[in-house]
Amino acid sequence: MIIAIVKASILNGKHKELREVANILQFEYAPKEDGCEEYESFIDGDTFITIERWRDQASLDWHLKAAHVEEYVPKLRECVVDGCFDVQFIQSDDVSFARI
Repeated sequence: MIIAIVKASILNGKHKELREVANILQFEYAPKEDGCEEYESFIDGDTFITIERWRDQASLDWHLKAAHVEEYVPKLRECVVDGCFDVQFIQSDDVSFARI
């Protein structure tokens, strides 16, 4: 399993635009991708966060090359400081999740 935690600082006045584009990826594409186990985007103040969970590296690789990612990620980049995302990857089969 691979978990990607994506963070970026949102440019002034770009919160609504970013949310609209992120919603497209979160609701129209990610749930339909083979190997996508979780894909949720959040806005916390001026911080954009996406938490992704992928079955394996092949699933993540396919996602990163998908046409919808190539189309919408540049639009997300237009909404964040320096057009950059900080991404932390966690790769492990020893990760557990609980609902409490």
